[in-house]
Amino acid sequence: MRQIELVAQKRNAFGKGATRNLRRSGIVPGVLYGRNQDTISVQINAHTFRRFLRTNGENMLIDLNIDEHGTETVLIKELQRHPVKRNLIHADFIRISLDEPVTTQVPITLVGSATGVQEGGVLTFLHRQLSVSCLPLLIPEEIQVDISEMDIGDSIRIGDLTLGEGIENLEDPQAQIVSVVPPIVEVEPVEEDEEIEEGEEGELETEETSEPEEETDDE
Repeated sequence: MRQIELVAQKRNAFGKGATRNLRRSGIVPGVLYGRNQDTISVQINAHTFRRFLRTNGENMLIDLNIDEHGTETVLIKELQRHPVKRNLIHADFIRISLDEPVTTQVPITLVGSATGVQEGGVLTFLHRQLSVSCLPLLIPEEIQVDISEMDIGDSIRIGDLTLGEGIENLEDPQAQIVSVVPPIVEVEPVEEDEEIEEGEEGELETEETSEPEEETDDE
């Protein structure tokens, strides 16, 4: 995994009102913590941060350069976004050591076009990221899953993945990542009126074909 530099500054404004003003001025507030060291409040230019994420993604080793504090090797732990506008409102960074394994989420991407989908099947993408443990420099930027040979009824599970040496899967190997299911066929319901008419015709036929009872002569 590559290491990319991101510039930040120490943040001296705290509280809801202060952080709201920061966001209005184009600043994303954040916090850096981990490895039993002091927590540092930081802030990042929103435009710079958006461009950084658009170019590199969220799953990236970062050299976080914090003005006079220096540079820290970190991972993005969490990004908070506005529920409606979807703009960044807060970022959590966690310190790491390049010599110690970390746990992180790696995105899963699908490659190719499934044969079963071309035949009318429906692709179901159930598991879009994988939790792994490995040394920071071994973290893959993504895990690619080739679906081009999948027919209707086929599925790929976590246990089918081939991860690089030194990368440990932390999830259920039987969990499905992707499957191609048969198309849903809608059965047209039988109209109630038709059922009634058929029933009435059956009753009429029964009445017409029944033989009259013989009269007995009691005399």
